[in-house]
Amino acid sequence: MKEPIDQNTNPINSNTVSQPEDQTASSLTQNKKALFIGGIILVIVVIIFSSVFLKPNYKSQESSVSQLTVTPTNIIPSAKPTLPRSKTPGIITQVMTAKSINPTTGEVVNPTVDFVSTDKNIFLVLSLKNPKVGSKFEYVRYLNNVYLDKGSLAVTKPSTNNLSFVWTLKKVGATHQAGQYRIKVYSNGIFEKEISFTVR
Repeated sequence: MKEPIDQNTNPINSNTVSQPEDQTASSLTQNKKALFIGGIILVIVVIIFSSVFLKPNYKSQESSVSQLTVTPTNIIPSAKPTLPRSKTPGIITQVMTAKSINPTTGEVVNPTVDFVSTDKNIFLVLSLKNPKVGSKFEYVRYLNNVYLDKGSLAVTKPSTNNLSFVWTLKKVGATHQAGQYRIKVYSNGIFEKEISFTVR
């Protein structure tokens, strides 16, 4: 006599194979690692792209104030940029900034490195040691580490002890640009000294 067949029993499919649980967990871990590494690579590519193609453009700013000097000669624009050398000649012994100078001697009156934007004058004074007639002195000025302007003077008289540059507000309501200023000074094209000051 044949046994009755249970109709609720599922037939065994020879093509169905159950995977061990440890293999499934391993493949999930590998997928997570691959996604993590891919994410890191994507972040690195975005950072490199931003640093190469999205750099800000800094333009040199024009000075909004007039340049005058209290020495016998006028400012002579430099024909070519000056380059620093390894050895300084020591002609410039001191560099100072001030709001006023002695008009007879050219010496600084009350040196300062702190100015306000409404100060009428900002003087840059170079104290010199035995400069020869014809020696050229130049400044290069930066505002917030961006090139601003430059100017130069030549010694026209023997025994010149001081040379000065001055930035003067001539128009009513004019002001100096606020910020951190840095000035490099050169003698005959050779870098000698540097000074910084603030305009608030």
